[in-house]
Amino acid sequence: MSTPNFFLIGAPKCGTTAIAEYLAEREDVFFSKPKEPLFWCSDLGIEPHALRPETQAEYDALFAAADPARHKIIGEGTTSYLRSRQAVSACVSRYPEAKFVAILRNPADVAHAFHMEQLYTGLETEQDFAAAWQDQARREAEWDAARDGRPDSLLYRRIAAFSPQIERFFELVPAPRRKVIIYDDFRDDPRAVWLDLLSFLGLPDDGRTDFSPRNAAHAQRFPRLSHFLLAPPGPLAPAVRTLRLALLARDSKLVAALKGFLNVKRPRPRLDDALRAEVTAWFRPGVERLETLLQRDLSAWKGEGG
Repeated sequence: MSTPNFFLIGAPKCGTTAIAEYLAEREDVFFSKPKEPLFWCSDLGIEPHALRPETQAEYDALFAAADPARHKIIGEGTTSYLRSRQAVSACVSRYPEAKFVAILRNPADVAHAFHMEQLYTGLETEQDFAAAWQDQARREAEWDAARDGRPDSLLYRRIAAFSPQIERFFELVPAPRRKVIIYDDFRDDPRAVWLDLLSFLGLPDDGRTDFSPRNAAHAQRFPRLSHFLLAPPGPLAPAVRTLRLALLARDSKLVAALKGFLNVKRPRPRLDDALRAEVTAWFRPGVERLETLLQRDLSAWKGEGG
């Protein structure tokens, strides 16, 4: 039975979709469909549009088509695993030889981008990021007190607070089997970062020079139709879920065409200077801790020097 030996664990809005798709295009890599099974992070609740397997057998089936003789890397890419308190531990326990990669980006940009993503999914109803940011303390308190399995998708401060997530990651995964990529490096020199990642995974250079963006900022062309497909009414949910899984498994070109029909590119609104300064200041202590953990200068994430 084929089992995963690679986990791209986050963070969201940091380029994981691009990395996953670049890897999946190789002959020696098998990537799950969907890319984010969300199976090991049940402590975070589940979003209405998620395609989470309900059992271990369903999860294992995502990798049934992999051929270990041909696919040196068999993986998945759930971006909430990094912030989950149980996901990485569970994966390490079940797949002790697996490798893990995290990608990090300026937390202020992640929080802003993730807000737009939740507007797209329909979970976020507050159109103004500034208002959603000011509401974070209340949202976090309600989420902490809840026992109803709700997702944490609207907790932008918590999602982009990377230092405790990386501390836990480092405690659980031995150094030879973990890697942290800084999004800024990938943006500035994608070829160098790509070669370094391939080396970590034990894969040969494929000569890739096309590092075009994937999963860029977008909105729904037909919101009602998109919301129906992402979160259909209860009686229809199983049938729509089955259809979505079948489309993912059988015809990626059809899925791409459908997404192109339903979505429209929409540049993310720029954070005004005052709000960026406020968000950056909130994250600064965590970024300073992250600099120590990674032994890396992250001055730009603290609003210093560009």
